[in-house]
This record gives sequence, structure tokens and C-alpha cells, in this order.
Amino acid sequence: MAGRFLGASGSSRRRRRLALLLFAGLVAVAAVAIPSLANLPGSTFEGNDGNLVVNTPGNTDWANAPNRVAGVDLASGGTDNAFGQGTKEDDANVSVVTGSIPPQKSDLTRFYAGSEFASNNNYLYLAWERSNVLGSANMDFEINKLAQPNLTTTGQKTLNRSPGDLLVTFDFTNGGGNPVLGLLKWLTTGSADNCFSANALPCWGANPTDDALDGQDDERIDLSAAGFAEGAVNAVSVTDPIPPNAPRTLPALTFGEAAINLTAAGVFPPGTCTSLGSAFLKSRSSAAFPAEVKDFVAPQPVNISNCGQVKIIKRTSPRGVNQNFDFTSANSVLSGTCTTDTTPAAFTLNDNGNTNSDSSANTESCTGVPAGTYTVTEGANPTGFAFVSVTCTDPDSGTTTAGKVATIDVDPNELVTCVYVNQQQLGAIKITKTSSKSATGLSGATFSITKNALPISGSPFTTGANGTVCVDGLTFGDYVVTETAAPTGYAIDDGTAHTVTVDNNAACSDATYIGESSSFTDTPLADIQVRFRDGGSGETALAESPMTCTNTTGTSSDADTTGWDDTHTVTGVKVGSTQVDITCTIKIDP
Repeated sequence: MAGRFLGASGSSRRRRRLALLLFAGLVAVAAVAIPSLANLPGSTFEGNDGNLVVNTPGNTDWANAPNRVAGVDLASGGTDNAFGQGTKEDDANVSVVTGSIPPQKSDLTRFYAGSEFASNNNYLYLAWERSNVLGSANMDFEINKLAQPNLTTTGQKTLNRSPGDLLVTFDFTNGGGNPVLGLLKWLTTGSADNCFSANALPCWGANPTDDALDGQDDERIDLSAAGFAEGAVNAVSVTDPIPPNAPRTLPALTFGEAAINLTAAGVFPPGTCTSLGSAFLKSRSSAAFPAEVKDFVAPQPVNISNCGQVKIIKRTSPRGVNQNFDFTSANSVLSGTCTTDTTPAAFTLNDNGNTNSDSSANTESCTGVPAGTYTVTEGANPTGFAFVSVTCTDPDSGTTTAGKVATIDVDPNELVTCVYVNQQQLGAIKITKTSSKSATGLSGATFSITKNALPISGSPFTTGANGTVCVDGLTFGDYVVTETAAPTGYAIDDGTAHTVTVDNNAACSDATYIGESSSFTDTPLADIQVRFRDGGSGETALAESPMTCTNTTGTSSDADTTGWDDTHTVTGVKVGSTQVDITCTIKIDP
């Protein structure tokens, strides 16, 4: 069983821990003699110079820290809040009191937290300020996944801790210089042997797998020894230029800072999403970890994560067309919590019904996507659609596109949105109506156009003065065109249904028409009428009645005509392009 700090038994593991703490104290005492290190590899943040301003152009410091959050303590004195009733770091149930900060202990005034993702690593930056100068100080930054209760009011509180919450210990002694930085995690399962000082779970500690990170078996990750962090305390007065109440002069030993590579420290293991949402600062009453926790600066919301978001949106042109579009995610498949498919190696989107906005049907929205590179490709064009573009919005412009492929670069706390657009291919049918006799265009002819046995909008259509009618905005597919009425004085030559396949993207207004065409002819009509009557003698009459005409088309009628003895009328006689002989027979009595 692993020994526990200040425990009753004296195992070898406990002795190792005590030796390490003694060694840490020696390091802290000699810290001022250790030359400042360069920035953490991959980071431009000056976290080891003990001030708040940029010393090297192109770098960052607290004056321009990325994603900086500030926590300001209540005014010092009898109304300043603190933890009371012997609260320890491992206690989740705490007591908040006022006026309980011993004069010889650190009176905290504010803290800063910053974060960024750079060089494929998550970095956390921390800083504290205090109003009094002591020979030594021990600060702990608690960084939680969940929001914390209101600690600005007094009373009993329960901290919202969850597995994987972080506690960064910041210890230094006389002279300032480089502090000793450690990292603990909130443990709720496993063995109590993994606790740093407590005898039972839940507690602050480190899992056995964390030992390999710093090469030490001590239930705490030694960030300083492992090279995962750097820090400093101001040995001389420095200026804090950050509002409120800025600028402020900070005497020596009243400001400390740290920069930590959370990825290297195992906080953000590959392929696993972790999000931290709250941070606050506490001071311990002594260097011993089990010592009472006293002053604190109330929690502030932060946004520290190793995951981002991806949205793939499908839009049609025109918007809102009911059509499925297939996508695949290759290489590193999109992961996290996705709206359309929880593991979207393949997913389908449809813009149906959308106008100026998007819906769940046309959007694949994935949250909790681990930082990395993902490839999304749109599949083959559905019939009647042509790919237009894919446009991606990426805050750091790391995402690229080529054809239908988006290579998406996801950074933590970043939303990358890629919009795919496909244009619906709409065709046209131009109908031409001419005379079979003269090839002259005929106006007034009507046609029905149907698709899938249903008339399209606007049907029937009537030819204009030039004998044509053009209908566009037609989706690709087969249409049936039928002449339903001929112009006055003409007869339909072909009243059967004609199938026209629309598969060319065309409009009636195109300068050069490339749509579908369909031609019809109508034949002109003539009327014939034969009449007979006695010439006035009263002695003539038809030998046969009614009269007849042969080789005719149309409709015959024997209706009498006023003033005539007999009439035979044929209407609608087709007059084609060749001569037609029509014979009408009239037989008169001799």
C-alpha cells in the first residue's frame, strides 16, 4: 500500500514522498539561483519572467494573454471571504466565512487564467497576486469541469467536482524565482493508495498511469521536474496594466505565474475530449498539502478544451429542394456527438423546405470533436444536380478544400463550418406548332405537359404569335406532351402523347437554346357547301336527295338553307400540301 502524506505508518513509499517534498523545498529555496528558462516549447507565452508585459516582440504575456480571464477578490479586511472551519484541499464540502485570514498568511487579491492551443498542444497559463509579502507562499489553482457554487456568500458550500478536475500546486519560498509546480487530479474511483494525502476517495491524487509522465511514484505529477511547466515569482516590483484599477505596482514576491503544457502532462489524452469550465485560486496555510485552505478568489468561468466543433451543411440552389446528398468522412472519422450520425463515416443530408436558414436535416453538427484533421467528401451528384462549391469557415484558416473534399483542421474551442452547394439542373421544353400546308407558325394551339401523370404548374400551355411556347424550370426526367386543341381553322394532325426527356440544364431565355424541343403540325381546314333550288319554273327537282360529296374529311350536314330546296354542307375539310379532288354529285330530274 502506498504511504500517505503525514500518515501514521512509515512505508517506503511515504518516505520517498517526504524525501521528494524536502527536495522540492530545497529546490524552492535555491530557485532564485536557477536561470530563467525559455518559453515552453511550442508556446510564445512568457510564463517564466515574473512580469505581465511582453519582453520579446511577437510573444504574449498577461497584458495580451490568449483567452484571459480575471478573478478579483473582495476587498481585504473583515468582509473578505475565506475558507473556514479547517477546510482542507480534499474537502468538497467547505465553509465560507469572512474575516478569517490570519495576518501572517497570504491575502490574495486576484488571479488570471489564460489558455491556447498551439503546436498541437493545449497550454494553460495561471497567475496570482497578493497584497502582503511573506517569506513563503503556497497557492493552489483548482480548475473544474463544472461551474461552482457562489463562493462570495458565506455558509456551507459543496464544490462541484468531477473526475479529472485539476489542482495545480504553486509552491515557492524565500527569494522568489522559479516555483515548484505540481498537478493533481480529482479521483473518485480506484484505490485510495492513489490519493496524495487523503486516506479515502474521493481525493486529489494521480493514477498509476500518471507516474510514467514524470517518472516519479508519488501520486502527483511533478510538472517542474518533468519539464511540463515553467513559472516565476517577481523578485522586483512589476506593473500590472490590466483593469480594473490599472496600472498597479506589485512589490516583489506579490506576483507569481506559471505556464503548463496540459497535453504533455496527460490532461488531454489523444482521442478523448476534456473540457474545463471553471477556475479559482486558493492559498494554503503552510507548505504541507494537508494544511488548512484559507483565502481564495472566487471561481470564474473559463473555456479550456481539447475538442472543437464541426458543422457540415448541405444547401441546394435554389434552396429547399427535396434531395438526399451522401457524404463520407475518411481518414480520421468525425467523432464526438453528432446530430445526424453518432459515428458519421457516412451520412446523408437534405435541404428540403429550407429557405434562408438551415435545419437538422441539412446539417451534420458534431460537438466534442478531438483536435485533429478530418476529411469530408460529398458523394456522386444525384440526377439533375451539379456540384457548385464547398466553402469552409475556420477561425485560424487551417481548413482547405479541393473539389468536393474538405480537409478540416479542428482546434480546441473552435467551430469549423463547411457549406456544400449543389445547383439543381433545370431544363426546358420548347414546343413548335406549324401549318402542315405552309410551315407557318400557328398561334393559339394548346398543349398539356405532365410528369408522373400529373400536370405541371401552368398546364395547358398555348403557342404564341410565332407558333411556339417554351416552358422551363423543369426538373430532370421524362415528361409527356400532348396537343389538346388546334387553332381556329386547323385540325390536330397528331393527338397522341409524346415523351420528352429533360436532361439538359437550360432556360427559355438562354441566348442559345439547348433545351428539349418538340414539334407538331396542324392542317388547315376548308368548308364545302352545295345547294339546289328550282330556277323559278317550278318544273325542276332533285332526282336524288340528299346530295353527296366524296373524298372529303370533316363533318357533313344536310340541314336546309333558307330559300333553297336542298343543301349539303361539309365542314372541316383538311387541305394538305397536295391537291385533293372532291366530287359532289347532284342529280336533277330531266
